[in-house]
Amino acid sequence: MKVSRLIPVGKIARTHGLRGAVKIFPYGETLGELGPGGKLYLYSASDSRQSELTLVQSRSQGKFRVVQFAELPDVDAAQGVVEREVFLPEECLPGTSEGEYYYYQLIGLRVETTGGKQIGILRGIIETGSNDVYVVDHIGREILVPALAEVILEVDLQEGKMVIEPPEGLLDDL
Repeated sequence: MKVSRLIPVGKIARTHGLRGAVKIFPYGETLGELGPGGKLYLYSASDSRQSELTLVQSRSQGKFRVVQFAELPDVDAAQGVVEREVFLPEECLPGTSEGEYYYYQLIGLRVETTGGKQIGILRGIIETGSNDVYVVDHIGREILVPALAEVILEVDLQEGKMVIEPPEGLLDDL
């Protein structure tokens, strides 16, 4: 079955035990919402092939999810998918509340100040204990912008931009 746009929701970090379970580092909370019978996908860019994985069970373990898939019956099969990302079709992602976005929606946005000064392109997101930090590429240099309501004033997905009010000192040497 061919599915629509696939969105990465985690990366298989390593095997877990001898029965084919894997530890997945989740990108956000989406994996925790999938129940038995849920489908995830592996995608191979080299030949545009998709493999479907059927969730048997899943539980949280620290920052990981320990997941058992029907298609991975033993540790040898599981070893074959280590370091691969798992994906969900875009339409299967849970909806977001007003002002909430998936990381994939934010990556690539142009970042500018309220005064219209172009800062750069959002290239990454660092999860910290208190708030995320956006990594903005400014002509090959990283600018770290705290993802706080008083800093991130507007996200316009249609226009492909994020408007910020930078904290004092953040952009002094640009």
